[in-house]
Amino acid sequence: MPRRGGALPVSDAAVLGCADAFARGVPHDRLDRLRSRTPVVWQDAGAAERPGAWAVLRYADVQHALTRPQLFPPEDDGVLHGPRTEPPDGTGRPGGMSGRGGRPAGRPDPDAIPDDEPGRAPIDMDPPMAAMLDRIPPGDAVDFVRQVAHDLPETLRNTLAGGLHALLRHPDQYARLRADRGDERLIDSAVEEMLRWWTPVLQVRRRVRRATEVGGVPLLPGERVALWLVSANHDEDVFPDPGRFVPDRFAEGGRPHLCFGTGRRACLGARLARAHLRAFLVALLERPALAQPAGEPVMSRSSARHGFERLPIRWNG
Repeated sequence: MPRRGGALPVSDAAVLGCADAFARGVPHDRLDRLRSRTPVVWQDAGAAERPGAWAVLRYADVQHALTRPQLFPPEDDGVLHGPRTEPPDGTGRPGGMSGRGGRPAGRPDPDAIPDDEPGRAPIDMDPPMAAMLDRIPPGDAVDFVRQVAHDLPETLRNTLAGGLHALLRHPDQYARLRADRGDERLIDSAVEEMLRWWTPVLQVRRRVRRATEVGGVPLLPGERVALWLVSANHDEDVFPDPGRFVPDRFAEGGRPHLCFGTGRRACLGARLARAHLRAFLVALLERPALAQPAGEPVMSRSSARHGFERLPIRWNG
């Protein structure tokens, strides 16, 4: 481990590389302590047999790294979070985060890129979510993961399951959304809140290209950073009461979640996931019956992917 920066008790920092620590859900209490005390902390390789990395936990620091792909290029972790080619204009574009890191306000940051790049490829589809929900027979308990959404790609399946879990855990908000399902702005906001609250990809890896600093910790060329999207999305300095599912959290704007990253290297599947999750939510709210838990869910054993091995549900009527 590089000997720089502070150290926390192993019981907190060690969970970052321990898949078993996530078997009952994301250990948000540990992430909260780390984020408040040492927001950039060394993450050992652990049992995952991945190289150690500097874990970046705070929203501002994660966003800082995500918007600087020339300084923090992605590692191939099996999930494509943006174009593999470098931006055509190199490193000379003005940044949107001036005044940080000791740079005088107004001076361009050569490593920053805008966050508002428009999407390029339209998504022409109508996900058959009502038909998928028909796989849940009246009165019978089924496993949403293995019997309902089994034919979807893993990350998309985890996204829908996480959105459903948000409703099951917050029945008052589920009832509110059913009552106000004609409010398009509320539905759009609820989709974003589901993504923030759940965050199906917990962390993404980047490599440091040249010497820099994040969160007060100096980083050397060749070192790795693990950008913890789920921690950033539960940063209480950005999202008040982050553990609650609040459907209208994004209805009036506010800072975006980092579920899909941000900027040019944002996840290429973001629009696909949003379209499926929105169609799924609308189909669910239009059903005459309510979805209800039908047993204890079993979480995936992973510190990288956020999903379920089993999510038993049934209709209530």
